[in-house]
Amino acid sequence: MTLSRAPRGEAPPAAEDTSSRQPADSPPPVIVEATPLGVRAALLEMRARFGPSMPFDGSLGMAEIVLAEVLNNIVEHAYSGDRSGPIELRLVRDGIWLRVDVRDYGRAMPGEGLPDADKTSAEFRPETAPEGGFGWFLIRAFARDLDYSRNGNQNRLRFTVPLNEDC
Repeated sequence: MTLSRAPRGEAPPAAEDTSSRQPADSPPPVIVEATPLGVRAALLEMRARFGPSMPFDGSLGMAEIVLAEVLNNIVEHAYSGDRSGPIELRLVRDGIWLRVDVRDYGRAMPGEGLPDADKTSAEFRPETAPEGGFGWFLIRAFARDLDYSRNGNQNRLRFTVPLNEDC
């Protein structure tokens, strides 16, 4: 399920942001097709990379929930309809945190920004949420340092997730 190219064989546009460069010892990004099977492959790769070093099997639970919601949103919204393409995923463990950098070449987020936090507040009621609203509630509940940007035709979402439920 992994790809080795940007959409239509083009390289992504060069960015001035040097934080997009991988350190020499970082693992290569996981690149999957934006499909339900691609999402599954990405989650399995995350578990394979980080699961063996976790103190108990449930340690990746929050990270899996957040990553699944983010990736499913990309499949369902950024690449919906007749669009298809890759999702690039960079995962780095930093102590008790998992740093995540997700990139795609689909449609931009509405308003080119994250959904309003008001819609994902503590008063959120899943039964009255629009389709997809509960996913952002979960993302905001478990992820920290959410940052979305659009650079040319690339979406980029960065966040951290605790690998310990006590954080």
